[in-house]
Amino acid sequence: MEKEKKEDLRVRKTKEAIRSAFKSMICEMDYEQITIKELTQRAQINRKTFYLHYSSLEDLLEELQEEIAEHFIRRKVSYSSMKDIRDLIRIFFEHAANMPLLHERLMCSGSYYPIWEKINQRIMQHRRETNKGAFGLDEYSESLVFAYYGANSTLLYRQWVADGKKLSLESLIEMATRLICQGMSSVVRED
Repeated sequence: MEKEKKEDLRVRKTKEAIRSAFKSMICEMDYEQITIKELTQRAQINRKTFYLHYSSLEDLLEELQEEIAEHFIRRKVSYSSMKDIRDLIRIFFEHAANMPLLHERLMCSGSYYPIWEKINQRIMQHRRETNKGAFGLDEYSESLVFAYYGANSTLLYRQWVADGKKLSLESLIEMATRLICQGMSSVVRED
């Protein structure tokens, strides 16, 4: 029993060292520049140890993507009224503005766009499933509405970061709310 606890602790510490080194590398460089060799050096493990836990960098990346998506998915949300949409916009931008550098890098750095898109698609797929019928439209029309919301929220946040966050967060939320809600008001009922 005591030996199992020690092994579990070692496994957890090793995985955390790998994940920590990987996250640091994401914050410092493009994904294509990350190598298992440098990752294992930073984590102070050997390659064999890495492969005991992950089959590839992509495997490690998928684990990270799922963890980030789950953070958003855990929140119970509604899209049934414009008030809900305005509340969601505020929640998204307040959360995004306070997320760790790692998440901002994944969302806003060009080489990581495809990675963030997978996270966003996972979140929006869940939202479509759990809010089915929220707009009173057929399945494919609703799919377009969720794509519009997810893409535009991310796009506006990326632009805010690219502009050096010159607007206050409150101004960003106000502008995003106007832009997104004007488009969504054609399919979402008023309060």
